[in-house]
Amino acid sequence: MLTDWVICRRIAAELDAKLARARIRSAGLLPDGRAALQTPRGTLAIDFAGATPHVSLEPDGSPVAAAGWSRAFSETLSGLQIHGVRARPGDRLIAIECSASSRFGVASSYRLVIELVPRFGNVLVLKDDTVVTSAREFRAGGATRRTIARGEQYEPPPLPQPSRNLSELADAAAPLSAGDRSGPVLERLSVTLRGVDPSLPRLLAESLVAEASISPPGDPAALAEYLFESGRRLLASLDEPGTMSASVFAYLDDGDRVVQAHVFPLRQLSSTLREVEASELLPLLSASLDGVRSSGAGQALQARRAALAARIDKRRAALETERSALERQGAADGERATLRASGDLLYAHLSDVPAGAETFVPASAPDVTIRLDPALGAKENAQAIFRRYRKAVTRSGHATTRLSEVERSLEALEALAWETERAEGDTIAEVAEEFARLERPKGRRAALEKPRRALEFELENGARIFVGRSPRNNAELTFRVARPGDLWFHARATPGAHVILHLDNEREPLESELTAAAQLAAYHSKARSSEKVPVDYTARKYVRRRPGGAPGLVWYSNAKTIVVVPKDGAGS
Repeated sequence: MLTDWVICRRIAAELDAKLARARIRSAGLLPDGRAALQTPRGTLAIDFAGATPHVSLEPDGSPVAAAGWSRAFSETLSGLQIHGVRARPGDRLIAIECSASSRFGVASSYRLVIELVPRFGNVLVLKDDTVVTSAREFRAGGATRRTIARGEQYEPPPLPQPSRNLSELADAAAPLSAGDRSGPVLERLSVTLRGVDPSLPRLLAESLVAEASISPPGDPAALAEYLFESGRRLLASLDEPGTMSASVFAYLDDGDRVVQAHVFPLRQLSSTLREVEASELLPLLSASLDGVRSSGAGQALQARRAALAARIDKRRAALETERSALERQGAADGERATLRASGDLLYAHLSDVPAGAETFVPASAPDVTIRLDPALGAKENAQAIFRRYRKAVTRSGHATTRLSEVERSLEALEALAWETERAEGDTIAEVAEEFARLERPKGRRAALEKPRRALEFELENGARIFVGRSPRNNAELTFRVARPGDLWFHARATPGAHVILHLDNEREPLESELTAAAQLAAYHSKARSSEKVPVDYTARKYVRRRPGGAPGLVWYSNAKTIVVVPKDGAGS
């Protein structure tokens, strides 16, 4: 079942009617890994890690606080009162306003933000627009446009703006105006309509095109104008009184299973599925999506992902604390140069230092004041200063070495956090093992299982593309399977899979083959939700392992860059 921002807006309205002024008894994670708020009116369960993130209001469920982000989630929200639930127009984002008053009557307000973006769902707690905790953290850079991290200001996803380029829409409408109602023509027209007005959800664009195809105007420009204005009127009607409480529409298959539901009727489905009306959308959404989630394998995988993510978050928090301490120590070690200069000046002016002096200003450096121990002579003071200098040098060297180790570990953890999000049942164990290897002393590392096979795609001209499925699978693919002359692809400056383009002969790769491999690299990366992703590629012989780095972390050179739209399947 597909979701969009219109569906999210209706869900927010239904939750507001049910949960406003309810007290949050407890907050945390359910056994299947979903975040949850338990209230007297039911438990709000948030499936943020699924392929289609969604929320459901269930009659029971007892969330508990686990290690990592969910502990702060629980400690912050438990005991608060829900004041309202609202949605952000144009975005799959739901915000729950909560507050509590101290015994002195001072109000403390928090906002729970639920981002229901497919494959990139997130749960955040905000205090005055500052992130208190979040299920997923990332920093701006490369294809990532915003930062989500504890202590940072929250920045919601950017909203697309309508372009109103009706000439392009008229071109796409021309075949339909001429009587061509084939599937590719209708699909291209709905895609172009969404390009002209990105705020129009896919389901509604397809519905408008299906309705217009019954009796389309003969003029393509008139058809384009009709589709665009119909979409704007449809979205504007959401603000009319009663729209958010009117009946909703569900589409059932022959087994009475909910295939799709929406606030508006969907003309493209009414001819193949049974349409029924219902008073609430939330139960229909849960009925459609929970079947996948509630399967035994799905529950186990969700729980394993959540548990591993919590361990990674805990380790990352500890390393970030250590990094901050090391950086402060490095800043404090700026006194080394001062100590060295003071010692040299004191040795150069030994005969000028008065006995019992507490400070000394050298004649050759009148702007420098050297503090002395009055109980020591000039030479002994110089020796004491140089002892402090040598200790500072040693301390700084240790801190620099350790800071480099911490930075490498944090980079590896960021990659593992992303691998945890995309891991399936047959690869989650590999990711967990790689995390355990980061924590174990080198002498106690256990033997590794053989990595799973990479994904493989075959193109029309005999070329093959391989996609790594886990950290060790990435390393296996790049350094054992790929030949030196094969092309290696990776999304730039973001965690992602290693992708190999293999040609059976020595010919140059076709432009379409380069694009297909780059699209797969973009899709199998943390940047897959971006509209366009820069992907670097180079010959495999120019890729080398990072010394001391986790599997899959590499250096590469002689790279070229191609910017593509993320796409799965390589067109095969």
